[in-house]
Amino acid sequence: MKFNRCPVAVIVGASLLFSSSLLADEPEYHDADPRNSSARAAVFADDEGELKLLAGGGVGGLTSDISQTVGFAEYYTQSENARIRGAHFDHFGGVYVDVYHLKQAANMYTTGYMLPLSSEDGTLFFPSLNYTYVDFQTNDLADVMNSQLSLNGGYPEHLPNGVSSSHITTLLGDSEAHLGSVNLYALHPWNDTHFSVFNINLGSSYGGAEMQVANIMWLQGIKTKVQDKDFNIMFELKYDVLSIQNEKQGFDEKSEEVTASIGIDYRF
Repeated sequence: MKFNRCPVAVIVGASLLFSSSLLADEPEYHDADPRNSSARAAVFADDEGELKLLAGGGVGGLTSDISQTVGFAEYYTQSENARIRGAHFDHFGGVYVDVYHLKQAANMYTTGYMLPLSSEDGTLFFPSLNYTYVDFQTNDLADVMNSQLSLNGGYPEHLPNGVSSSHITTLLGDSEAHLGSVNLYALHPWNDTHFSVFNINLGSSYGGAEMQVANIMWLQGIKTKVQDKDFNIMFELKYDVLSIQNEKQGFDEKSEEVTASIGIDYRF
């Protein structure tokens, strides 16, 4: 099950039936550097055929000579999920916001602080601290569950009228969650054309529904030119885990998935 499809619905359905470094200060940025504000457009295809479309860009020098303001949007063609991200980097580091709409599951709102660091071998590190508010779409989740139950032969005896929004809230423990997380994004350029990216994110809720998330990503990129235009060919491998518990309801479910994608990123 994939986060970019409908993780909460699958989790609920399965159970319920109900179911040493220095500050980096560089005038030019690598294409995989989060501070790069050049215009871009990209498309990724994963191993299940879903396309991720991405477009964005930004501007430099809004608040100082080195400041970079960046924004981009993502859209997933099968799940119809969408995501918008924005960040502003200056001498103090970077602050960012991330709005993620998981159709028929939840809306997630994240803000955080990122500190760009560099090492002597050229590796760039971007550790960050984040806060995420999760707003579960309980009505939509109930509709998904009722559709699944209908396809599987109808409602069970203990749910003669089907699943309601209140059932979903009771099972999850709340209709919202507040999470704290730490994230590390690392970029290593091997040479002028090859680079690797590693990202790990670990988060746990401290209010609302009890949940934990973990995401690990490895990306291998090759930069090439076509008629003096920069293209990056990228292979991405991700491992995603989402766990939700509710001791009062005896609810303890986890979803996890490995996803492989290949994509092309065009820099204007």
